[in-house]
Amino acid sequence: MATPRTLNELFFNAMDRYAARPVAMRAKRGGRWVEYSYREFLETVRALSAGLRELGVRAGDRVAILSENRPEWAFTDYACLTARCADVPVYPTLPPGQIAYILRDAGAVAIVVSSRAQLAKILEIRDQLRPTLRHVIAMDEDATGPDVLPFQELLARGRAAQDKY
Repeated sequence: MATPRTLNELFFNAMDRYAARPVAMRAKRGGRWVEYSYREFLETVRALSAGLRELGVRAGDRVAILSENRPEWAFTDYACLTARCADVPVYPTLPPGQIAYILRDAGAVAIVVSSRAQLAKILEIRDQLRPTLRHVIAMDEDATGPDVLPFQELLARGRAAQDKY
């Protein structure tokens, strides 16, 4: 096997190489461990990538991730790479003012947030980031608000549109 030249090659080679293994990662949900297979990981990344494209995210655009360490962070990171856009990791401990500075400086067109607490920071500064920041996507089901797209809905849109990409 040739040495990967890009992060995408590294990711897809790993997905192929370890596809027969049952678990790519685990996360604790509701007090119990949930396992994600390599197949689920790959399918999720592909669906998210197509979902981002459906939102109008283009190659070269920036998508911010404001989240603690969790599987959805990794899924989003690889989906950005697959969609040929750049992800902008933002420390979840930062206050809204510093987040606004980073998002403005990066020119982020979308942000994926983990929780209600992270979403509240974005809703506080959202008007400062218009018109560049067009999409707010929330990982947790209880993180809702005006013009906030649930992560699961983005996945569903991506799955429906995957054949286009």
